[in-house]
Amino acid sequence: MTRHSGKSSSTLRGPRHQPVSLPKGVWFQRKVLSSGEVIRYGYLGRGLGSESLGREGSAEFHRRLAEVMTRESTASTVSTLIQRYKASPEFANRAYNTRRDYTRQLEKIRAEFGPLTLNAMSSRYISDHIYRWRDGMSASPRQADYGIQVLKLLLAFGCKRGLMDQNRALGIGKTYTGDRSEKVWSDDQMSLFLTGAPEPLARAMIVALETGQRQEDLLRLTWNAIDGDVINLRQLKGGRRVTVPVSDRLRACLDSMPRQDSLTILTSQRGLPWEEKGNGFRSAWQDRTKAMAIEDRTFHDLRGTFVTNRFRQGWNVQQIALCTGHSLRDLAVLERYAARSIISDASARDLIATGRQ
Repeated sequence: MTRHSGKSSSTLRGPRHQPVSLPKGVWFQRKVLSSGEVIRYGYLGRGLGSESLGREGSAEFHRRLAEVMTRESTASTVSTLIQRYKASPEFANRAYNTRRDYTRQLEKIRAEFGPLTLNAMSSRYISDHIYRWRDGMSASPRQADYGIQVLKLLLAFGCKRGLMDQNRALGIGKTYTGDRSEKVWSDDQMSLFLTGAPEPLARAMIVALETGQRQEDLLRLTWNAIDGDVINLRQLKGGRRVTVPVSDRLRACLDSMPRQDSLTILTSQRGLPWEEKGNGFRSAWQDRTKAMAIEDRTFHDLRGTFVTNRFRQGWNVQQIALCTGHSLRDLAVLERYAARSIISDASARDLIATGRQ
């Protein structure tokens, strides 16, 4: 039997001594038995996602190898790779909204790359094709970057499963360079909105300012989430559980709300849960800010305003991250939300007021 030390170009001899090409991603680990005999165990893929093929030359090894080769032949295009990814635990374990958004991007990927073989997607010549696809979406740079992000995840899935050699989307940078860290709502803008907006929208602003949560999480937030002096919720993005203290301002706002029959805290003028898109909350919010001539400020900027205000109040970065749901492993990401100039000004004035300058 020919010994295999490579990944894709080596062959084994089958039961009738016919050469059998090994699928990409197959590798072997040597083990020395107490008798001194050296045996090898086959594996497919890399890292935690690798699959055991059994002892080289055993019946189990040939059975598992046949399964892998059959699977490889039926998953040889990007379209079939997408199908496998969507049926995998990696996809199923993501939040509902994330799966929904990924599905949209995967369909764009299918339209562009679907018929291509995975060998072609591993080729260095595909890199320019990927760049051209991204550049063709330059009118919507955020969507272009999102498409590349999902393509990276898809190809990484193929590599981990041993179906591909290279992830040619790695290293492709972002096209969107916008920085909204200074795009926080000013006191004047907030005051203008709160005094002129309909009560349901004004309440939504206060809840956002006092919790720092995303729009999608706030619109589905229920009264049951309030536990005394805190609000507990699981965020749709990433599925993180967060606990936010109920401030005096938020408590007063909650106490003033009619409970009616709605399970959700935020409701429309009719007392019904908001629809997030279409003629729902997003449309109502945009129409109101436009009518008040509040420019270049979005609902999501209230999240950055929350972060900035909490820094000004003396919260540390860990306390803020535990409320917003940002990873404690990468706290620097909060800089994208915090207005450094406002925080710096507040810090300098505090030093002067306390005689620490």
